[in-house]
Amino acid sequence: MYALAQAYAMLAGGLARRALVVGGDVLSKILDWGDRSTLVLFGDGAGAVVLEAVEAGGFLGFELGADGGGGINLWLPGSGSRHFEDANRLVKMNGREVFKFATRVLVSSAQKLLDQLGLTVDDVDLYVPHQANVRIIKHAVERLGIPEEKVVVNVDRYGNTSSGSIPLALADAVRDRRVNRGDIVLMTGMGAGLTWGSGVMEWTEEIAA
Repeated sequence: MYALAQAYAMLAGGLARRALVVGGDVLSKILDWGDRSTLVLFGDGAGAVVLEAVEAGGFLGFELGADGGGGINLWLPGSGSRHFEDANRLVKMNGREVFKFATRVLVSSAQKLLDQLGLTVDDVDLYVPHQANVRIIKHAVERLGIPEEKVVVNVDRYGNTSSGSIPLALADAVRDRRVNRGDIVLMTGMGAGLTWGSGVMEWTEEIAA
Protein backbone atom coordinates (compact mmCIF):
# COMPACT_ATOMS: atom_id res chain seq x y z
CA MET A 1 0.00 0.00 0.00
CA TYR A 2 2.90 2.36 0.70
CA ALA A 3 4.29 1.72 -2.79
CA LEU A 4 0.91 2.33 -4.40
CA ALA A 5 0.57 5.61 -2.53
CA GLN A 6 4.03 6.69 -3.65
CA ALA A 7 3.30 5.79 -7.27
CA TYR A 8 -0.02 7.65 -7.13
CA ALA A 9 1.75 10.74 -5.78
CA MET A 10 4.28 10.63 -8.62
CA LEU A 11 1.50 10.42 -11.21
CA ALA A 12 -0.64 13.08 -9.54
CA GLY A 13 2.36 15.39 -9.32
CA GLY A 14 3.11 15.02 -13.02
CA LEU A 15 6.50 13.39 -12.41
CA ALA A 16 5.56 10.22 -14.31
CA ARG A 17 3.03 9.04 -16.89
CA ARG A 18 3.00 5.40 -15.78
CA ALA A 19 4.26 3.52 -12.75
CA LEU A 20 5.08 -0.15 -12.18
CA VAL A 21 4.56 -1.31 -8.60
CA VAL A 22 5.91 -4.74 -7.65
CA GLY A 23 5.40 -6.54 -4.36
CA GLY A 24 7.21 -9.81 -3.77
CA ASP A 25 8.90 -11.83 -1.04
CA VAL A 26 10.70 -15.16 -0.91
CA LEU A 27 9.86 -15.82 2.72
CA SER A 28 10.92 -19.47 2.62
CA LYS A 29 14.53 -18.26 2.77
CA ILE A 30 14.06 -16.53 6.11
CA LEU A 31 11.71 -18.95 7.90
CA ASP A 32 12.74 -21.24 10.73
CA TRP A 33 11.74 -24.67 9.43
CA GLY A 34 11.46 -25.91 13.00
CA ASP A 35 9.05 -23.16 14.08
CA ARG A 36 5.50 -24.12 13.14
CA SER A 37 4.17 -20.81 14.50
CA THR A 38 5.57 -19.14 11.38
CA LEU A 39 6.39 -21.96 8.95
CA VAL A 40 2.80 -22.95 8.19
CA LEU A 41 1.61 -19.36 7.71
CA PHE A 42 3.84 -17.90 5.03
CA GLY A 43 4.34 -18.50 1.32
CA ASP A 44 6.49 -17.18 -1.51
CA GLY A 45 4.80 -14.92 -4.01
CA ALA A 46 4.89 -11.76 -6.08
CA GLY A 47 2.46 -9.50 -7.86
CA ALA A 48 2.70 -6.36 -9.97
CA VAL A 49 0.40 -3.59 -11.15
CA VAL A 50 0.79 -0.83 -13.73
CA LEU A 51 -0.73 2.54 -12.86
CA GLU A 52 -1.61 5.25 -15.36
CA ALA A 53 -3.19 8.65 -14.86
CA VAL A 54 -6.91 8.82 -15.70
CA GLU A 55 -9.35 11.67 -16.13
CA ALA A 56 -11.84 10.26 -13.63
CA GLY A 57 -11.87 7.45 -11.11
CA GLY A 58 -8.69 5.69 -10.08
CA PHE A 59 -7.41 6.06 -6.51
CA LEU A 60 -9.61 8.22 -4.33
CA GLY A 61 -7.42 8.25 -1.22
CA PHE A 62 -5.01 6.50 1.13
CA GLU A 63 -4.59 6.05 4.87
CA LEU A 64 -1.10 5.05 6.05
CA GLY A 65 0.32 4.52 9.50
CA ALA A 66 3.06 2.93 11.59
CA ASP A 67 3.73 1.98 15.20
CA GLY A 68 7.42 1.37 15.76
CA GLY A 69 6.73 0.32 19.34
CA GLY A 70 5.26 -2.93 18.04
CA GLY A 71 8.17 -3.73 15.73
CA ILE A 72 9.57 -6.31 18.14
CA ASN A 73 6.49 -8.46 17.55
CA LEU A 74 7.35 -9.16 13.89
CA TRP A 75 10.93 -8.65 12.87
CA LEU A 76 14.17 -9.95 11.40
CA PRO A 77 16.99 -9.56 13.97
CA GLY A 78 19.74 -9.62 11.34
CA SER A 79 20.26 -9.91 7.62
CA GLY A 80 22.98 -9.87 5.01
CA SER A 81 26.22 -11.81 4.92
CA ARG A 82 27.00 -11.21 8.60
CA HIS A 83 24.02 -13.35 9.62
CA PHE A 84 23.92 -15.72 6.65
CA GLU A 85 24.31 -18.87 8.73
CA ASP A 86 22.84 -17.94 12.12
CA ALA A 87 19.36 -17.83 13.62
CA ASN A 88 19.22 -14.01 13.52
CA ARG A 89 18.46 -14.15 9.79
CA LEU A 90 15.12 -15.86 10.48
CA VAL A 91 11.72 -14.23 11.04
CA LYS A 92 10.61 -13.82 14.65
CA MET A 93 6.94 -13.30 15.42
CA ASN A 94 4.81 -12.90 18.51
CA GLY A 95 1.68 -14.39 16.98
CA ARG A 96 -0.71 -13.33 19.73
CA GLU A 97 0.33 -9.65 19.58
CA VAL A 98 0.42 -9.56 15.78
CA PHE A 99 -3.09 -11.02 15.67
CA LYS A 100 -4.37 -8.35 18.07
CA PHE A 101 -2.66 -5.63 16.04
CA ALA A 102 -3.90 -6.92 12.68
CA THR A 103 -7.53 -7.32 13.72
CA ARG A 104 -7.50 -3.78 15.10
CA VAL A 105 -5.82 -1.90 12.24
CA LEU A 106 -7.55 -3.67 9.36
CA VAL A 107 -10.81 -2.30 10.71
CA SER A 108 -9.68 1.12 11.98
CA SER A 109 -7.64 2.02 8.88
CA ALA A 110 -10.37 1.03 6.45
CA GLN A 111 -13.08 2.82 8.43
CA LYS A 112 -10.98 5.97 8.83
CA LEU A 113 -10.35 6.17 5.09
CA LEU A 114 -13.97 5.54 4.17
CA ASP A 115 -15.02 8.29 6.59
CA GLN A 116 -12.50 10.71 5.07
CA LEU A 117 -13.86 10.02 1.59
CA GLY A 118 -17.49 10.33 2.66
CA LEU A 119 -18.14 6.69 1.81
CA THR A 120 -19.72 3.85 3.76
CA VAL A 121 -19.18 0.11 3.70
CA ASP A 122 -22.28 -0.16 1.52
CA ASP A 123 -20.42 1.77 -1.20
CA VAL A 124 -17.66 -0.87 -1.34
CA ASP A 125 -18.08 -3.36 -4.20
CA LEU A 126 -14.92 -5.39 -3.52
CA TYR A 127 -12.72 -5.75 -0.44
CA VAL A 128 -9.13 -6.92 -1.00
CA PRO A 129 -7.42 -7.38 2.39
CA HIS A 130 -3.88 -8.48 3.12
CA GLN A 131 -3.97 -12.26 3.22
CA ALA A 132 -2.52 -12.76 6.70
CA ASN A 133 -4.81 -15.58 7.76
CA VAL A 134 -8.48 -16.47 7.48
CA ARG A 135 -9.26 -15.65 11.12
CA ILE A 136 -7.92 -12.10 10.78
CA ILE A 137 -9.81 -11.52 7.52
CA LYS A 138 -13.03 -12.96 8.95
CA HIS A 139 -12.76 -10.74 12.03
CA ALA A 140 -12.26 -7.61 9.89
CA VAL A 141 -15.13 -8.49 7.57
CA GLU A 142 -17.50 -9.03 10.49
CA ARG A 143 -16.47 -5.81 12.24
CA LEU A 144 -16.72 -3.74 9.07
CA GLY A 145 -19.97 -5.38 8.02
CA ILE A 146 -18.83 -6.34 4.53
CA PRO A 147 -20.72 -9.27 2.95
CA GLU A 148 -18.51 -12.31 2.32
CA GLU A 149 -19.34 -12.32 -1.39
CA LYS A 150 -17.53 -8.96 -1.70
CA VAL A 151 -14.31 -10.24 -0.07
CA VAL A 152 -11.34 -11.73 -1.92
CA VAL A 153 -9.66 -14.59 -0.03
CA ASN A 154 -6.85 -16.75 -1.45
CA VAL A 155 -4.68 -17.32 1.63
CA ASP A 156 -5.87 -20.94 1.65
CA ARG A 157 -3.96 -21.49 -1.61
CA TYR A 158 -0.90 -19.26 -1.32
CA GLY A 159 -0.38 -18.58 2.38
CA ASN A 160 0.67 -15.16 3.62
CA THR A 161 2.86 -13.86 0.79
CA SER A 162 3.53 -10.56 2.56
CA SER A 163 3.93 -7.71 0.05
CA GLY A 164 2.69 -9.95 -2.75
CA SER A 165 -0.64 -10.78 -1.13
CA ILE A 166 -2.78 -7.81 -2.18
CA PRO A 167 -1.68 -7.76 -5.85
CA LEU A 168 -2.12 -11.56 -6.02
CA ALA A 169 -5.61 -11.29 -4.56
CA LEU A 170 -6.47 -8.44 -6.92
CA ALA A 171 -5.21 -10.50 -9.88
CA ASP A 172 -7.48 -13.37 -8.80
CA ALA A 173 -10.43 -10.97 -8.64
CA VAL A 174 -9.69 -9.70 -12.15
CA ARG A 175 -9.29 -13.23 -13.50
CA ASP A 176 -12.60 -14.27 -11.93
CA ARG A 177 -14.32 -11.15 -13.27
CA ARG A 178 -15.29 -9.98 -9.79
CA VAL A 179 -14.47 -6.34 -10.51
CA ASN A 180 -16.00 -4.08 -13.15
CA ARG A 181 -15.59 -0.53 -14.37
CA GLY A 182 -16.94 1.91 -11.78
CA ASP A 183 -16.65 -0.50 -8.84
CA ILE A 184 -15.31 0.85 -5.55
CA VAL A 185 -12.41 -1.32 -4.38
CA LEU A 186 -11.11 -1.17 -0.81
CA MET A 187 -7.65 -2.56 -0.05
CA THR A 188 -6.06 -2.80 3.39
CA GLY A 189 -2.71 -4.24 4.41
CA MET A 190 -0.46 -4.46 7.44
CA GLY A 191 2.91 -5.92 8.28
CA ALA A 192 6.29 -5.63 9.91
CA GLY A 193 7.25 -2.32 11.39
CA LEU A 194 4.49 -2.49 12.56
CA THR A 195 2.86 -0.73 9.62
CA TRP A 196 -0.51 -0.52 7.92
CA GLY A 197 -2.16 1.12 4.95
CA SER A 198 -5.48 1.34 3.13
CA GLY A 199 -6.45 2.55 -0.30
CA VAL A 200 -9.76 3.10 -2.06
CA MET A 201 -10.06 3.21 -5.81
CA GLU A 202 -12.75 3.45 -8.44
CA TRP A 203 -11.90 0.73 -10.93
CA THR A 204 -11.45 2.21 -14.39
CA GLU A 205 -10.22 -0.73 -16.47
CA GLU A 206 -12.66 -2.61 -18.66
CA ILE A 207 -12.04 -6.33 -18.15
CA ALA A 208 -11.65 -8.06 -21.50
CA ALA A 209 -14.21 -10.77 -22.34
